[in-house]
Amino acid sequence: MIMLAKVVPYGGNAVRYALEKEKAKLVKVNHMPEGIDPTTIWYMMKHHCQLHQQDRTVGRKLERLMVQFVISPSKEEAKNFTMNDWANLQDKSLETMDSLGLIPKGMKKEVKTNFRNSMNVGGLHSDSKSGTLHLHMDCCRVDLDGNTNDVHDIHKRAMMAAEIINMRHGWKQPKEIREMRKTEIEDFCEYTLRNMQEFDVDYYFKLLRMKGYEVTPRCDKSNKLVGYTIGRNASVFKASEIGRRFMASQLEATWKKLHPKPAQVNVKPAAPAVTPSSRPSRPVVPTTTFTQSKVQPRVLPRPVPSFTTFNIDTPIGRKAVEIPNSVKDIFLNEAQVPEDNDTATIENVAHTAMLLFAGYIDAATSMSESCGGGGGSAPESGWGKKDDEDDLKFARLCLKMAHSMCKTKSVKRGYHR
Repeated sequence: MIMLAKVVPYGGNAVRYALEKEKAKLVKVNHMPEGIDPTTIWYMMKHHCQLHQQDRTVGRKLERLMVQFVISPSKEEAKNFTMNDWANLQDKSLETMDSLGLIPKGMKKEVKTNFRNSMNVGGLHSDSKSGTLHLHMDCCRVDLDGNTNDVHDIHKRAMMAAEIINMRHGWKQPKEIREMRKTEIEDFCEYTLRNMQEFDVDYYFKLLRMKGYEVTPRCDKSNKLVGYTIGRNASVFKASEIGRRFMASQLEATWKKLHPKPAQVNVKPAAPAVTPSSRPSRPVVPTTTFTQSKVQPRVLPRPVPSFTTFNIDTPIGRKAVEIPNSVKDIFLNEAQVPEDNDTATIENVAHTAMLLFAGYIDAATSMSESCGGGGGSAPESGWGKKDDEDDLKFARLCLKMAHSMCKTKSVKRGYHR
């Protein structure tokens, strides 16, 4: 089991993503009424933090009001899990986190958290590709007693808590899982480079994505590739972590080492042996030889890529999306902002449509929500381009769906006394 933790500034989006993602199931709500919607959950946490902000006499204003946890057991570990088992895992994970004491850098005393006594909610998700179940938890930064949960080294606390839980259940430790997945990625990167007939970094990334890995290139201001990350689910690695030879600056050199040119051996022709003959020699008629200029091999121009890569920043990370040049102009020229949305831009709608085209459903949903969307329904299961479907037709379908997702959510208002 792996456990990740981070402090998030966009609490409303985090709760909506945890509970309203496609096929998401509510696991458990602690210290809040049952049956309330995600937006109300966020407003309760935010109001609680602001209410106790008045009691703080020192220190700067509390800005990040929520901590997000992701708990991801393997398929074998969660094979027979019921909803009660997931609810128990949610409580046990927070209890284990609270039992750990750390001395943050610059402090002298041990600091603990109190997440179990804080408002928290859990939602069960299923990975769209592998089907692996994982738990999303959102916890309020301020506990019910008005004390702020310390978030120094929160990722380290989460790893320590996961190790304790794995030890209790006899599961694999996070370090073992991470090393195993790193070795798996390293082997496939080498296999991919070895089977490429010529070096093309865009084609290299495409083959990695076809295997199911998420690849995120990183470019400088001049659009030159300076690095990339690769991973799947909770295990994401920098190229330097996989191996120095797979770094962006070393990729082409690694490819050349895997494709050595055959050595040319210059063999000096042997001098013909002359044997004496007793027969009289006949006059030799000289023959005229015609020399023909050697035909140089024709160098074919390198094929121009038929797609364009867009690096799109989303609330859940940067995604590299490959769009065929034949339909690129549809996203760039035909995107429109819904009339009722004053927050979104044409770029937001176009990027949401591109993410749908590439199959990044989660990223498209978070993108539409971050720009005020939520009125239209998200894509259902089975979304994607059919084998016999035209790219042009599917691109317009993605643009139509993105326009619907970016509509603002209608609010039903009742009578108030």
